[in-house]
Amino acid sequence: MADRAKVDLAVTAIYRWEADYLREWVAFHRLVGVERFFLYDNRSEDSHRVELAPFIADGSVVLHDWPMFPGQAPANNHCLAKHGAEARWIAFIDVDEFLFSPTGRPVPEVLERFADRPGVGVSRAWMGTAGHERKPDGPVLANFDSRLDLPEPNLAVKCIVDPERVARRVNEHWFEFLDGEPPVDEHGRALTSWFRDELTFDTLRINHYFTKSEEEAARKFERPSAGNNLLRGELNLKALRRRNATYGRPDQAIQQYLPALERSLAELK
Repeated sequence: MADRAKVDLAVTAIYRWEADYLREWVAFHRLVGVERFFLYDNRSEDSHRVELAPFIADGSVVLHDWPMFPGQAPANNHCLAKHGAEARWIAFIDVDEFLFSPTGRPVPEVLERFADRPGVGVSRAWMGTAGHERKPDGPVLANFDSRLDLPEPNLAVKCIVDPERVARRVNEHWFEFLDGEPPVDEHGRALTSWFRDELTFDTLRINHYFTKSEEEAARKFERPSAGNNLLRGELNLKALRRRNATYGRPDQAIQQYLPALERSLAELK
């Protein structure tokens, strides 16, 4: 609806078969300052609408049925065209990615220092299995507190953009802007591509729960991605276990939000 009030920060994502995680993902991002969610359902056959119902009812989630394959690029473009005027900033992330500030400050407050910039590229911390073979009960934030400290980390950022200054979406990581000005990292340094030179998590961070448990990783690899409808290849369980045993390090930075998240989820029940 065109008459929705403009918010400081919105998030957009496409998903498929994510019912077990959507309520926590939305509830968490509301805690860190996200006011609106532009979500695109890519042919889910689960209880995703039930999980999102409280947020759809209060207007914080705007849900689009999005059956096309591949879906992510057109969904992102649709979000910019349809909803770009509804938010000062829009973060383009996935539903296994949790955006927050390690300082504990609301993300919109952190973004105030970038008011004259067209976008901010945020580094991702790749979270491991934390030794879970099976899907555990309870929140993702509580169960997966191990980060993969890899010798060759994934340096690709995800972007929070000023939608009114976007010229075009290049891919799920990168945007070009109308004035040709590049996005910056969390320290205000210009980025020339969607790969940073280093990982830093001082004021902005994304936790990427790509695998979660071994059981959940196997299920994920068996299904085509909602973004491009491609399979990820066969999961090498031995390599996954070796990687987590070798490079897994305790990391509880995001758990400062856990008490408030658990209260929020309890109230939603």
